[in-house]
Amino acid sequence: SVSPPSATTTSTTPPPLPTVVIPGTLNKKEVMSYTDGRSNQTLAYEPWMPEELVTRECGRRFVAPSMAPLKATDLNGISLPPVCYPEPTGPRHVFVIGDWGGVSSHPGQPPVPADHRSKFFKNHHRGFVVGADNCAQQNVAKQMIKRSVTSLPDYIINVGDNFYWGGIQVKCGAPPRRCEDVTGQWDRVFESIYLGPGLDGKQWLGILGNHDFGGYLFTNGWDQAIAYTWAAGGKTTGRWMTPALYWKGKVHYADFAVDYFFVDTNVFDAFTPYADPNHNICSRIHNPKTGSTCGISGPVSVDECPLWFKRMWDAEVKWLEIGLSQSNAEWQIIVTHFPPEHGHRDWTRLAQKYGIDLIITGHRHQQEVHYMEEGNFLRPTPYIVSGGGGGITSEATPTANGTDDMYGFMDLTMTRLEIMIEAISHGGQIRSTTCITPRFLNDQVAEKATPSLCDGRPTGAQPLPEQGDDDVTSNSEGFSSSSSSSTG
Repeated sequence: SVSPPSATTTSTTPPPLPTVVIPGTLNKKEVMSYTDGRSNQTLAYEPWMPEELVTRECGRRFVAPSMAPLKATDLNGISLPPVCYPEPTGPRHVFVIGDWGGVSSHPGQPPVPADHRSKFFKNHHRGFVVGADNCAQQNVAKQMIKRSVTSLPDYIINVGDNFYWGGIQVKCGAPPRRCEDVTGQWDRVFESIYLGPGLDGKQWLGILGNHDFGGYLFTNGWDQAIAYTWAAGGKTTGRWMTPALYWKGKVHYADFAVDYFFVDTNVFDAFTPYADPNHNICSRIHNPKTGSTCGISGPVSVDECPLWFKRMWDAEVKWLEIGLSQSNAEWQIIVTHFPPEHGHRDWTRLAQKYGIDLIITGHRHQQEVHYMEEGNFLRPTPYIVSGGGGGITSEATPTANGTDDMYGFMDLTMTRLEIMIEAISHGGQIRSTTCITPRFLNDQVAEKATPSLCDGRPTGAQPLPEQGDDDVTSNSEGFSSSSSSSTG
C-alpha cells in the first residue's frame, strides 16, 4: 500500500540532479561533435500541418501525428486537425489548471507540495496549514472530480509546471520515441490522481513551465513531457497532449469556434549563465558541470541556453502574428505559463492589434481573474492566472476549508457570445464569477450578452458548499484529514 503524506509533509529542498539516463541519450562530447556548439533547433514562423493530418475528419479528440518526432523541437508550431462538438444543446465547459504536480520521488509516495513557503525561501516564508499545504494537489483534484460530474468538461487546459521540483527526473536529450515512465512520476502524480466519471478520458492540452525544464536548470526531462503525447502501454491513459513547445488547436462547436494558441514563454526565466541563479534555467551554478546539454535539438550548452529560448520566442511572436491574423474563429485564446506581465510590451501590442480574447496562464501560485479593472494593463483583453493547482505551496496563507484564492482551478463555460469564468477553490467554493465578451480590434468589445450566463450570480465568493461525510481532504490512495493547524 502507499503511505499517505503526513500532516506536515512538504518537499523543502529541490531534488538531486537527474540520475535516469535513457539509452540513446547523447553525451556532451557527442553532441558537440554533431553540432559545433549550436543546436539544430526547429522553429516555425507560421502554423503548419503535416500532410498526414490535412485530410483527417473533424473528430472529438485532438490528434497528433502518428509517430513521435525524432527531435523534441521538430513539431514546433504545428497546427493539429480541428476538433468538433456539434451538439446544439447547452453551453460547453473547459477546466483550467496549472502548477499542479507535487513531489513524489519514490514508489509508494503520494505527491506532496514543493515547499516554497519554508525558511529555505525567505521571501515566501509563512506558516504551514495542515489540511491544505500538505495535500493541496489532492484537494484540488477532488474538487475537479466533483465538479466534472455536472460540468462535463470537454477537455482540460494545462498551463504547465507539471512536476515539481524539477520536472521529470530524466536527463533531457533522450529520443522522444523511447518515452517510458521510468521514474513513476507520470503514474503517481498524474494518471492516478485525476480520475473520475467526468474526467476519465478527457484530454489534457498543455504547455511547459519553467519547472518542467528543471526550475533553475534546463537539463531535466522537458522533452519527455512532449514525448508522453505518444506514450503507450503501462498505466498511460492516452490523455496527454503536448506535441510541441508551441502549437495550435481549433475547436468547432455548434455555432462558434475557438482557436487556441499554446505558447512557450520560458524565455522570461532564461537569463545569462551568471544571472540570478535561483530563478534562471540557464544558470551555470545549478546546471551540471558536465553533461549540461539536451542533445542536438538543444540547448546544447549553458552558453547557448538563453539564445535558444530567445530564438524560440522571436519565432513564436511571428507565428502568433500570422496565426492570429488568419483566425476566423469567434474566440482567440492564448495558453501559456508566464502571466502577461512577463513580455508586457509584446502582449500589449498583440492584444491590441489582433484582438486577443483571453490569455490563460499560471506560474503565480494562486488564482486570479483580471478583466475590466483599472489594474489590468491589457483591458479589454482578460487574463487569468491559475497557478494554484497544488504542486507547490501557495503565495499566501490558505485556509484549511478552502475559503481562499490560493489553491484551485477554473471552470470556463463557453458560448458564442460570452465565456463565464468561475474560480473554484480547493474547498469547492466558487470564489468569483466573471463573464467576458469577445474583444475586437482597437480596444472595442462585444456588448454584454442578453441574457447573460452571469445574470443572477454574485461576482464575488459564494457560500462554501455543505460538507458531507465524504468531504474531507483525500487522495486516490485513501489519505484523509479534516483537521487544521498552523506552524512556522
